[in-house]
Amino acid sequence: MIRVAAQGHTVMSPEATQRLIVSARTDRKHRLDRATLVSTLTDREVQVLTCLGEGLTNGQIARRFFLTEATVKGHVSRLLEKLGCGNRTQAGLLAYEAGLDRNR
Repeated sequence: MIRVAAQGHTVMSPEATQRLIVSARTDRKHRLDRATLVSTLTDREVQVLTCLGEGLTNGQIARRFFLTEATVKGHVSRLLEKLGCGNRTQAGLLAYEAGLDRNR
């Protein structure tokens, strides 16, 4: 296989090559869509999303920003809806994928 590739020939079937190209495009589009979604959030929502990415609870987020837990719960609910996430774990993963990390 290495010699074949070194000679400039393909070593993957056209179907496999096409699937790889489609997958790469889809992954790039997914990342761009996530970045676009995050750009629509308010500053406070970005702060809360960042905290979800850190794995913080509503209580911990509330203490960090001097809010009530009910207020944080409202922010989290709106975030999940805006971002199309089914739960906080998905939102936290989105935060990570979007590069929202206080330690960077």
